[in-house]
Amino acid sequence: MDIISNLECSAPIRLPKGGQNKIETGECAAILFVLSGTASIFSKDYHLNYLEIKNGILLLPRCSQYRIEALETVTFFKCDMTLNFIQNVNQWLIQVSGNSLIEKQQNYKLPLKQKVRHLLDFYFQCDTTLDSNRAQFNEWKQNGLFLIMKDSYSVQELSTFFSEIKNQDMEFKEFVYSNFRNVRSVIEFADLAKCSLSVFCREFKKHFGESAYQWMLNRKSQYVLQDILQTSIPFQELADKYQFSSQAHFTKFCKQRYNLTPKDLRNGNKSNLYLYEHLAH
Repeated sequence: MDIISNLECSAPIRLPKGGQNKIETGECAAILFVLSGTASIFSKDYHLNYLEIKNGILLLPRCSQYRIEALETVTFFKCDMTLNFIQNVNQWLIQVSGNSLIEKQQNYKLPLKQKVRHLLDFYFQCDTTLDSNRAQFNEWKQNGLFLIMKDSYSVQELSTFFSEIKNQDMEFKEFVYSNFRNVRSVIEFADLAKCSLSVFCREFKKHFGESAYQWMLNRKSQYVLQDILQTSIPFQELADKYQFSSQAHFTKFCKQRYNLTPKDLRNGNKSNLYLYEHLAH
């Protein structure tokens, strides 16, 4: 049960009935494609208690974590949106909506239309023989995907599906996502936003559904654990990178969040789901 980080160019994942996996999004939103079977989706980050999806697609907001469980054997993959793709979608949303605000729909799903499925199958075949620039190929794929989606779904369906990308909260969210790694505390964050602490905390709770402190702590815990498990960066450098006062403070943080020291984490079983469970706490 690995955390899925970037499956733009990877083969689909197959889960047997009862199997579970974790999905997380990074700095950009993503689209989850359930190619066959039925799965339930759960998220602590994004107010999604439970959503069942069968042969469909789902928009996953950025910086979110999800758990997928196969209610029957299921095949799926995640496509991380590129910035250009998001810009193209936004331009289209502005064109179809004019100056009116599209009503935001969280976790809106669409059926997987035949044209979309055929295009995805073609992309999977191309991936196995690709020797050219992969980044350029990803951009080409996503441009093609958006064209096929516009041809397969109504304007209303796509406007609703992508409404999370264009809504009245994005200015504040853009500020948070662009700056949260550069501040050490909620007070610094409020100062950077040029507003009082109470106003900042109220706005943060409104837009993200949890306190700024808890949200920042969860993000920090996620990146710290990933660096411990997936890199060989010395622990003192990690302590400096994440602005801990000392390596001892860094070690104490790991013990509190993961019940293990940094050394034990790095030397342990990196596929142990127990370690990843703490990312959401």
